Amino acid sequence: LDEYVKVSNPGIWMLLSAIIILLIGGCVWAVFGHLDTNIGVAARCESGTLNCYVKESDFSKIKIKQKININGEEFIINHISQTPIMVDDSFSDYTLHVGNLKKGEWVYVATTDSELADGTYYATITVESVTPMSFVFN
Repeated sequence: LDEYVKVSNPGIWMLLSAIIILLIGGCVWAVFGHLDTNIGVAARCESGTLNCYVKESDFSKIKIKQKININGEEFIINHISQTPIMVDDSFSDYTLHVGNLKKGEWVYVATTDSELADGTYYATITVESVTPMSFVFN
């Protein structure tokens, strides 16, 4: 009982509290955050209709009601063509560049309504969204 009791210095308590705050923040993100899997596509807007050109290899991943994101604006896929179209001379060079497309390649068209100005855009389609916590429990 007569031995000296050593009190921790404030630096240790600050380090411990910082670690606890990081752990709490990580747990909150794991429960309420989400990780998205996106595919990049070329999108062409004409007269209020937005057409997204999806490569054959990505066609099986897209579904109606998935989100399309263009410059922070979100749109929902209304229709997906059941037959592909061939990339030909009607596609501008810029559309080919944005979508990483080649002439003669086959693409499917995902369509939605939009209020964007007519033109070609780079778009991302969110094909999957999961919470980080699902990785812990699966």
